[in-house]
This record gives sequence, C-alpha cells and structure tokens, in this order.
Amino acid sequence: MLFCVKSPINKLYVFAMALLLAVTLAGCGGGGGSATAPAPTPTPEEMCTSAGNVYVDGACITPEQYAFNMCVAGGGRDNGDGTCTSAADLAATAAATKATGTKEMAIATEAAQAVNAGLGGTNDAGTPANTSDDTAVTTYSLDISRDRMGTMVKIADSAMAGEDDPKFMQAMDLGGGTTMHARAMAADDMGNVVEEVVIVSTDIEGPMAVAFAKFEEAVRNADGAITGTAMSQVLNLSTDTTNDAPAATNEAFNVSTAIASPNEARLSNIMAAHFSSNGAGTITYAGDNSDTADMDEALEATGTYNGAMGTYRCNNAASGGGACTITYDAEGKITAISADWIFTPAMDATSDQPDYDYYKYGFWLKKTTAADGAVTYNEVATFAESSLAPSGGTASVQGQATYEGGATGVYVKNVYNSDRTLYMATSGHFTADVSLTATFTQENDAAGEGTLAPNLLNTVSGTIGNFMLSGGEEQMWSVAVQGDIADSTGTASGTAKGGVGDGSFSATFHGDVNLVDGVVPQPGSVVGEFNAGFTDGSVAGGFGARKQ
Repeated sequence: MLFCVKSPINKLYVFAMALLLAVTLAGCGGGGGSATAPAPTPTPEEMCTSAGNVYVDGACITPEQYAFNMCVAGGGRDNGDGTCTSAADLAATAAATKATGTKEMAIATEAAQAVNAGLGGTNDAGTPANTSDDTAVTTYSLDISRDRMGTMVKIADSAMAGEDDPKFMQAMDLGGGTTMHARAMAADDMGNVVEEVVIVSTDIEGPMAVAFAKFEEAVRNADGAITGTAMSQVLNLSTDTTNDAPAATNEAFNVSTAIASPNEARLSNIMAAHFSSNGAGTITYAGDNSDTADMDEALEATGTYNGAMGTYRCNNAASGGGACTITYDAEGKITAISADWIFTPAMDATSDQPDYDYYKYGFWLKKTTAADGAVTYNEVATFAESSLAPSGGTASVQGQATYEGGATGVYVKNVYNSDRTLYMATSGHFTADVSLTATFTQENDAAGEGTLAPNLLNTVSGTIGNFMLSGGEEQMWSVAVQGDIADSTGTASGTAKGGVGDGSFSATFHGDVNLVDGVVPQPGSVVGEFNAGFTDGSVAGGFGARKQ
C-alpha cells in the first residue's frame, strides 16, 4: 500500500505515529507488546534484610551482632569475646552458685565428722551414724537384694513408717549398679519444700542355680551381718513307713525340721497348688491309715521348695501315724506347719543361690527449696557398708593385697576468673575408680627373712581417680590416699589429698580372717568413706573395693 504525503504537518504526524508503533512493538519483544517502566532501586534496608541481616538505626548488622546488642542492652554481660551472657542466665547462674555454696559447706561439715558411718548404721566406735543435727539418718535402713529380675534397693525410715508418710522411691537407674532414690515432704506454711536424695552403688551379683542339696543359707550375727554360710537343704534317707510292702525309701528333705528352726522365713519357700486357703485357719491333710495294709492314703502333692520342683508328702508314719496340718493367715499365706512334712526334690532340681558377699556405698543429702525457688543444701552424709561382718583384728594377716572397686559421692566444681574470684559453681554426683594397696603384718620367706619393708607394715595407700560427673563429663581429679591399719580392729584411716588441704578417709576390712588349713586369709573386701579438696572443687563419698 502506498501513502501520499501532501504537507509537512502530515509528514510530522506520520513520523510520530511510526515512532510510537516501533516503541510499542519493541516493548513486546521482537516487534510487539507494551513498554515496561524501569525497576526501582532497592533501599538500604531492603538490601540488608534480603541478605539475612538486621537493619537498625541506619546500620546493617548480622543477626549475631543484633542478638549481642540486645543482650547487653537487657542487662547481660559482655564476655569480651563477642558473646554475651543474658541477664536471665546470669541470675540463674548466681542462684545455682549460691546453692552450690551451701552444698560445699555441707560437704565440709560432713568431712569434719566421724566417717565410716552407714546409712542408719554405726561407725567404728559403735555410736550412731550422724549428720550435722545428729538425727537425720539414724532411723534409716538400706536393704539390697537381687533376683533374676534385677536388683532391689529399699530405703526405709522407721520414724516415718505411716501409710501416708512420704516414702523413698527410685528416681533413676544410673547404670553400673548405681541408683538414685528420693522423697519430698509436703510444703510448710512458708512454702518451703524439703527433699532428700540417696544415691547408692552396689556390686551385688545375680543368683546362681545350684543343686538342691548344695544350697547354702547365710549365717548372720546379732547386727544382721553375714558371718558365713551353712547347708540348709540337706537330703536324708527318710523311710516312708507305710503299709506298702516293701517300704519305700526316699532321699528327702525334712521340711518340718527346717521350719522348726528360728528362721521361719523358710515358710515362704513352700509352694504347691494343693496348699491353698481362702482364709485363716488350720487345714488337715491326710496321712496313711494303718488299718489299710495294702493302701497308702498319705497326701502327696507336687510343688516347689525354694524354687526346686519336687513332691510334698505327709510322712506321718515316721511319728506313729496321724494327719499333717498347715496353718494359714487371712490372706492364705502359710504361717506354720506340723511335723512329718517332707519334700523329695525332682532329679536335677536346683535352687537359686543368692550373692551373700556384696557392698553398698554412696551418699544422702537433704535440700530445701524456698517458695521463691532458692535452693539450700542442708546436709550431706556419706556411707559405706558390706553384707559381710567386719574382719575384726588383722594382726595375724600377713603380706600385701591389692583392692580395686568404685566410689560414689557428691561434688562441687568451681570456675574462677583470672583474678581467682569465683565466676560460677556447679554441683552434682560423681562416680570414680578406687585402687588401694594394703600391707598387713610381715610376711617371711623360706629363710625366715621378711619380704616387706618395715615402714609399709599396717598401712594403706592408693588413689581414687577417673572421676565421672553427673553431667557425663570426665574430670581429671585424683585423690591420693595414705593411712595406717589398726590391726586390733581391722580398720584404717588417714589422709585423702586432692591438691588443696588434707582431706580424710576411713575404711573397714570385711571377710573372714580366721585360720583355715594353716593359713590366715586376707580380707576379701574393704569399704570406706573419703573427702578431698581440689584447686577447683571438693568431693565427699563412699567406696568399696574387692581383693584382686
């Protein structure tokens, strides 16, 4: 198509339209579309935030710097390394440090008292175990047992034995034979809550199956400590004098004789489906009728005694005939049996032999939490005990013995500023390893010459180290133990040095040291308590170690 331009005005109009068309087409790309305005320049704030930073008062700063500034502005502490401790954390640290200070004082108080005092037990002098107020742990008892299901730790307080009184409950299994137990009292009128915590370690082992007739029962002294063991399920050739011909002869256990002894706890060993009752009273069980020469009416019931399968029999013919009886309480529990009861174990029947030789050690503490949350540690008491009776005099024990085991206790750890002012303090419980060497009396060689240096006789030395704190952190503390053995009592005492001042330790040897086949054995174990100070803290605890 041709256009004819006749005047300058028309020429200008056509040129303008052409230019507008060209611009429009260029905006659409490749000759079409509309024009787009240029993008606005971003502001400094937009550029700052798009990069993940914070724009404050005309400045662009990193999130870390912003958090630091806010922390300082809020009363936090500039740590001098680009970090800030918040005001809330400072307050929490101050409160924890103040509480830890009271625990440190409680540790110092315990360190100044007689050591080697059990939880509710007595110390070497025979006086009650005590704390700062001389009352706290004297009424307590600590019992440990173990079956195939696991270890049971029971802490009882005879002064608070009522049904509604607070009881110690296991709060945590810390592993390695160490458990935590706690109880809390009701808040007083001021809102204060008193809590108690006991952490105890033990090396008790699980029961071991032994042949029925080889089962041994613990022999205890008046204090309940084990002095030895004795066979308690002895089998005898017991003739069942019945009208049967010929008479049956069985190797059986005389249950009635065993129950007649002072240890009536054996009654709980009797279990048989036939022996049951819905209430209190005495039930008569058939014996053999002597008028029926060809019959044996005596009761025979399948059951177990101390876990061993076998058969119960009313062996009345042994005492001239008559029935046998079993007496039950209102709960159907057997409380007494008559004479003539026997038990014949099945072939290869076994009973579980408990571990009678174990120790238990640890600490008890009491703390008060005020209504405002402030915590005060009121008292700390350490303890160390053994299931075995103390060895007593060791004057006849010769030679040198190494003992290794563990320790459990309470610690305080301080962190200082460069000028040795206290920065913060933490506290908790610890476990550690114990290695001791005991040198008893002189040991002579074949020529009659002593093999031990005279200055080592009747001494104990060693270390407590490899501390593991309750937060899981290892601590390079080490305690050097050095002391003397009182051979008249089989106890030891001396210093426990951690680097600052002289702490102390006290220990008691356990295990029979009576002459056996011409030889006096060395004590099998040693338990005790210790306390020590370090450049950055202090500890107090109990320990137990076994002869290697």
